[in-house]
Amino acid sequence: MGAAASALAQGTVVFENSTSSGNITLNSSSGALALSGTYSVALLWAPGGALGTAQSSFSVIGVYGPSGTSDGFFTDPNVLTTAAGGTGVFEVQGWQGSFATYAAALAAGGNEHVGQSAEFLNGTGNPNPPATPPINTTGWDGNLVLVLTPEPGTLALGGLGAAALLYFRRRK
Repeated sequence: MGAAASALAQGTVVFENSTSSGNITLNSSSGALALSGTYSVALLWAPGGALGTAQSSFSVIGVYGPSGTSDGFFTDPNVLTTAAGGTGVFEVQGWQGSFATYAAALAAGGNEHVGQSAEFLNGTGNPNPPATPPINTTGWDGNLVLVLTPEPGTLALGGLGAAALLYFRRRK
């Protein structure tokens, strides 16, 4: 996703992986490239400039997809809003399917792939005079691995099995 903002106290950041060496793959970093048109990516931002930010502090500032410039790559010229001219904490989420959000894809489980980057620090440009250009997402290498989410029933069955093991072990 490319991003630029032009309102007072808003920053600019370019979000894409088509000019980096990274790509969006399935199941592992050396897996098949995610097919263009089958995945979405979101850029999340949190206030502050330190890693270790609580997940609840992040807000989605842009979603691109389901699409892709080409298999495993994306570029989007949409405008995203961040804090101006400083350092922000960012995260990237990706998912396959027609879900509107990463959370919806994760909750559905089954045959869809989802992935989330580690949080990273990145500078932001400033559209206000004296303007500075959008900053590339240098804190992110452009890689995102999407893995299959387990069916909710599989997780429940695993939990019951673990509880049974603990029960029988304690009984002895």
